[in-house]
Amino acid sequence: MPSTSSEATRPEDAMRGVAGAFLLGAPLVYTQEVWFHGGNLPPSAILGLLAGSFLLNLALSTAVGFNPGRTHRPLEDAIVGFGLSFGLAAFLLVLLKRVDLQMAWETRLGIIALSAAPMSVGFALGDSLAPAEGGRLSAKSSGGLGDLLAAAGGAVVLVFNIAPTEEPLLLAAELGRVRLIGLVLVALILSYLMVFYAEFGGRHHRRQANNPINTPVLETLFAYLVALMVSAGLLGAFGEISGFDGPSLAKSVVLAFPAALGAALGRIVV
Repeated sequence: MPSTSSEATRPEDAMRGVAGAFLLGAPLVYTQEVWFHGGNLPPSAILGLLAGSFLLNLALSTAVGFNPGRTHRPLEDAIVGFGLSFGLAAFLLVLLKRVDLQMAWETRLGIIALSAAPMSVGFALGDSLAPAEGGRLSAKSSGGLGDLLAAAGGAVVLVFNIAPTEEPLLLAAELGRVRLIGLVLVALILSYLMVFYAEFGGRHHRRQANNPINTPVLETLFAYLVALMVSAGLLGAFGEISGFDGPSLAKSVVLAFPAALGAALGRIVV
């Protein structure tokens, strides 16, 4: 009978890494310094950054891995994690209109590489985001107000340091309706996959909950609405929005992307 440690990386394993990549990398993608310095890196620095990021990913994969004892294959984990992190960073930067085909290839590669570096670290640490058995209340969780409060708490933690910055305002002013809708859809999909597909603790209790509003789709929608309200509240507290007009909604949607990921993490660890 073959050893379980020889199993190939499963989609659920990779999804935990994707969750870690976005949770650690998304806030840094929302910084002008990454856009500026990434676009001004010389090719030698880009290559060095890519090589260093891969070696760090390999070291973390050796120490942590997706699931040591079952899929503990450091080199495979590092290749998968680094490759997916690079692709995820490129996708998010394109969605946020931070890179496009009109830029020089060195500029595009530099911005993506600088963004992918923290994402690859988050990917390697994805398995450590939440205890395997879930939070201490996961067995008692039946959805409802408690989950929404956890979602609000996670959203606040992740975006409190982003809300008072200029980046959400700049992005909201530059992104069109299609990209804003794309942010909403990607946030919903990632939140759903993180909570109900990736093998973080507590997902089975959630799937078996009897609360009628705690179906996976409805819980994901309600949690996103909480993240959107948290985003609007923080922006309003910092004087960045003052009504319910289109620009205010655009700013809230931009900030709600990382907020929705924080809301998902909050529900995972409860």
